[in-house]
Amino acid sequence: MNVSSSGLTHRRVEMEDALKTAYALQNEGYAWHGAELARSLGLPEALAENIARALIASGWAEENEPGMRLTETGEARAVELIRAHRLWERYLVDREGMSLDAVHTEADHREHEMTPEELEELDAELGYPAWDPHGHAIPASGSRVPSPAGQPLLEAGVPGSKLRIVRLDDEPATLLTQLVALGLKPGIEIEVSSLESDLLRLRLGENVVPLSFDAASRVFVVPAPARLVPMGKLPVGSQAQVVELTGSGKLQRRMLSMGFVPGAEVTVIREAPLGDPLQYRVKKANIALRRDEANTLLVRVSSQ
Repeated sequence: MNVSSSGLTHRRVEMEDALKTAYALQNEGYAWHGAELARSLGLPEALAENIARALIASGWAEENEPGMRLTETGEARAVELIRAHRLWERYLVDREGMSLDAVHTEADHREHEMTPEELEELDAELGYPAWDPHGHAIPASGSRVPSPAGQPLLEAGVPGSKLRIVRLDDEPATLLTQLVALGLKPGIEIEVSSLESDLLRLRLGENVVPLSFDAASRVFVVPAPARLVPMGKLPVGSQAQVVELTGSGKLQRRMLSMGFVPGAEVTVIREAPLGDPLQYRVKKANIALRRDEANTLLVRVSSQ
């Protein structure tokens, strides 16, 4: 963990940054190529095309009309970089006291410096956290990056609605600084006071703060009900929305990897004859959980 970034070639850092961007585009269902990397990374198109060719030469990507796609090796390295970045953000906030709007750039530097062994040491030292300080899920070693939590505040912002912030976009930095200055961060509950032509007004404790539409599109929320119910207590046939995950970091990670992210819709499918396990449908998959595991998920029951 003491490797200096000067020991890494600038080209390697460029390639790894492009790799993470390609992974995000691919996960969102976009066909990506050099021009798309240029737009997403703010690079000249010729440079991005060269980087895309370097990704192919490295074995991290391959041609796949109408664009390109990452190989299995490329996806694994992208997830490793994302995991390192989010763990470093957790470390910088928890151990070094950095503010939410300062850690992204520093983690961008440090993520490239980690060996796999150092990454495992950092994860263990932090107690296997499930979330970075901005509310992005931290994947376990060898796992895919879990689905992002919540829906944009701009979509959920109906006047009078009470919401809980679960995630902030960490880019662009200027907007993140604005959000932090207003006191917005994961775990905070807000109420939408009014919706105007170009901004939302939010009630935050005793204060009402204005938030531009651009900033609101980078805040992700779930409903903040008066009472949350442990999921294992729901009867068969119930429908609910995941609001909060409790339990250990490793257990939270396992739940996230199965699709139980805040904001996910869940249906109780069936109960075993002896009452355990229970079967749930989430994100088009049927998942069996022991009741004690299900009770670590707090949900809002949907109106039938």
